[in-house]
Amino acid sequence: MMRVRWGTPPVVVLGLAAIYLLAGKLGLLLAFVHASATAVWPPTGIALAAFLLLGYRVWPGIFLGAFLVNLTTAGSVATTLGIATGNTLEGLAGAYLVNRFAHGAHAFDRPQDVFKFAVLAGLASTTVSPFFGVTSLALGGYADWAEYGRIWLTWWLGDAGGALIVAPVLLLWGQDPRAHWTLAQVKEVGLLLVTLLLVGLAVFGGVLPITIETYPLGFLCIPILLWTAFRFGPRETATATLLLSGIAIWGTLSGFGPFARETQNESLLLLQAFMGVTAIMALALAAGVTEQRRAEAALTREAANTRAILDMALDAVIGMDEHGVITNWNPRAEVIFGWTAGEAVGEKLSEVVIPPQYREAHIRGLRHFLATGQGPVLNRRIEITALRRDGTEFPVELSILPLKVGASFRFNAFVADITERKRAEETNARLAAIVDSSEDAIIGKTLEGIVVSWNRGAERIFRYTAEEVLGQPITALIPPDRSDEEPKVIERLRRGEHIEHFDTMRRRKDGEEIAVSLTISPIKDEAGTIIGISKIARDISERQRAKEELERLVRDLMDALAQVKTMKGLLPICSSCKKIRSDENYWKNIETYIEEHSEASFTHGICPDCVQKLYGYQPKIEGKR
Repeated sequence: MMRVRWGTPPVVVLGLAAIYLLAGKLGLLLAFVHASATAVWPPTGIALAAFLLLGYRVWPGIFLGAFLVNLTTAGSVATTLGIATGNTLEGLAGAYLVNRFAHGAHAFDRPQDVFKFAVLAGLASTTVSPFFGVTSLALGGYADWAEYGRIWLTWWLGDAGGALIVAPVLLLWGQDPRAHWTLAQVKEVGLLLVTLLLVGLAVFGGVLPITIETYPLGFLCIPILLWTAFRFGPRETATATLLLSGIAIWGTLSGFGPFARETQNESLLLLQAFMGVTAIMALALAAGVTEQRRAEAALTREAANTRAILDMALDAVIGMDEHGVITNWNPRAEVIFGWTAGEAVGEKLSEVVIPPQYREAHIRGLRHFLATGQGPVLNRRIEITALRRDGTEFPVELSILPLKVGASFRFNAFVADITERKRAEETNARLAAIVDSSEDAIIGKTLEGIVVSWNRGAERIFRYTAEEVLGQPITALIPPDRSDEEPKVIERLRRGEHIEHFDTMRRRKDGEEIAVSLTISPIKDEAGTIIGISKIARDISERQRAKEELERLVRDLMDALAQVKTMKGLLPICSSCKKIRSDENYWKNIETYIEEHSEASFTHGICPDCVQKLYGYQPKIEGKR
């Protein structure tokens, strides 16, 4: 058994050789000008399709089939090798050119590629086989040099017909062997086949009167192929062309039809030229129709996708023509403005969404753009005030994109309701003002300890400006002996703890250490993941000094109280002179005794009773009448 290089299975090679041999034998039945030259040569189409579908590695199967089919006809082994070589190289050359310049097996997807296929595979590459074949036969003495041109033309037209009529059918069905027809299409295919058969018999079957048959009625076949091209596609068109070609060959050989001439070979040459041209025109038309259908389907899908995107858009999308009339109004516009699409489309944009005080400016701006092609609010985002159906005005962000369609303009406006954003911005601005005016240091940092926000309170307390610390590690504020505090704080925060009133020491820009009270909180995103840390630091240096001063005063007072002399117990006093007897049995004046036993001292005056007693009147007391 023959071993094939490049990994081609032997069954593929032998099967391909058998098919080539059978098709070649059928073709050589119509060899009238020479035993090896026929105007009908399907093997060229088989070889070309095999190379395009299976790859170049199947060449041994083509070579073997060509060798066997020619070995059984006129010629020697040498001429047979020459013919087989030409047949194989012809298929390889055609496949290479089509792969290189006409998208290979997909050459029938576009009209331009169909014409490239016709030129490269049907006309150019098919010159290889007749050159090798006729030359080999002439050199071997099996063909007359005087008949070289006649044999060469017959050989070439036969190969061209195989490439243009047989190869497309094999390529198209080989890529997609399933028929994706609806029930209605199946019925239409049946009607098409019946019509094709009737027209084929009418033109080539001899059913018409002999005088009519001599008229050029071949054009009657064209509407059938056009019908197939418009209603189906390249695959069905190629198949219809092949069937019609078979009917035409049978009828022409029987002497019927517009191409019947004095000799059968001449008749077949004329028929093959007609069928080749008709096949290419029909295939190009079918490819164009299919390409247009694909484009229309793509546009339909794109329009559907665009409509779906507009319907799901979070912004209002409003279309307007150059007269200011609304042409499109998506569901979001209905929600934002309160008008349904049926109510808004067809109305003036200025009367639906623009507050009265801005309508004249809108009309002037539209006129200015149409006159000059320039507009200050086009192709950029602006914030303006819009109008709802209930008459309330609200802030929106607007972008307007002009689009020129023919000689007129269309405008697409994208509108976002920014009411909530404005409220949030105002809230954030108030919060930022509060943070910025706070006497406390409010610091934001990442989990890695990098400072990301720094308010004026932080500048005042730590003496660093924001430009000096933003993007820098927070460790610049931590004294070396407290470097272990930060990792512990972060660990607690990761556990979800909130740290309040944590008194510690921090360092200013000049190196001075100050006492601070810290409140530390985690900063979380919407998913609850900690993304940063917020610190509020309060300078408690004065409070600490006041506390220390108070503690000192308390200590001094306690020491003073411990030294104070106290009086207690029964004191003996003279009932006459009022002297007090001390513990040493000395009688002392009461003033002296008290001064010795306390820190009190005396000042002297006279009471009212003594004034009355001594001077005989009652003194006047301030505050009494």
